[in-house]
Amino acid sequence: MKKLLCIITALILTCSSTFLCLNQTEKVFADYSYARVITSDTPFYKNADDDMPLFYLPYTYYVKILGVKGDFSHVECYGDGNTATIDGFVPTSYLFEDGQEVINPFVVLELTTVDTTVLYEDATLTIQSQYVFANRSMQYYGSCDFYGETLYFVGYNNRLGYVKESNVFPFSIPNHPNELTFLTPDNSEQTTPETQKNNGGDFFGLKVAVMVCLLFAGLVALFVALSKKPTNNSVAFYDDNDYQ
Repeated sequence: MKKLLCIITALILTCSSTFLCLNQTEKVFADYSYARVITSDTPFYKNADDDMPLFYLPYTYYVKILGVKGDFSHVECYGDGNTATIDGFVPTSYLFEDGQEVINPFVVLELTTVDTTVLYEDATLTIQSQYVFANRSMQYYGSCDFYGETLYFVGYNNRLGYVKESNVFPFSIPNHPNELTFLTPDNSEQTTPETQKNNGGDFFGLKVAVMVCLLFAGLVALFVALSKKPTNNSVAFYDDNDYQ
C-alpha cells in the first residue's frame, strides 16, 4: 500500500513540474486567430523586451496571433499585395478578439512622395538608408510621433524605414469595414417619440386632477353657503290700522 502511494505521489509531482515548465514557455496556437487593434496608440515592437516600438498599428485593423509570451502577443501582419510580411510583438492588453469573420485584415495603402526625400533606418532620423525621388510609391505600415514630428514606417525597394509626414501627400485611413464591437454604446437616455407621448399623457392627467380638485372645492363652498341659517336684518314697518 505504501509503495502504491509513493508511485501516485511521484506521478503527481512529475505532472505538476511538467505543467509549470510548459507555462514558462511561449504558448503556440494550433490554429491562428486574428485580434483587433482598438486604440490609435497600439505599439508594435520588433522584440518583446524593446524599449521603443517600431510604430503604432492602424486603428480598427487586425494582426494575426502566432503565440503569447508573458504580457505580449507574438503577431504577424501585412503581406497582402506588395507589402512584405513582418512579425513582432504587441502588448496583449491592447488587442481585442471580436469573433467576427476577418477578410482583408491589414491596411493596404501606398504613400506618394511629394519631393525627393530621405528614407531613414531609425525613428531618431540619424541613419539614412537612401534617397527617394518625388512621385514614388511606398507601402504603409504604421505611424509614430516620438520626437515631436510625425513619421511613417514604410517599405520601399525591399527596405523598411521612416519618412517624414511633410514629404508625402496627405492621406486618410478609413476604419476596417467590420463592426466596431469593442466600442461601448452610449447608454445615456434619449428622448424618443414614445417618451414624448408618455410625457404628454402625464401632463394631461395632471390637468384633470387639478380640475377635479377645483370642482370639489367649489362644491364644498356651495354646500357650506347653503347650510348657513339666514339672519333677519330687515326693519319692520307698522300701519296705523294694525292698532285697535
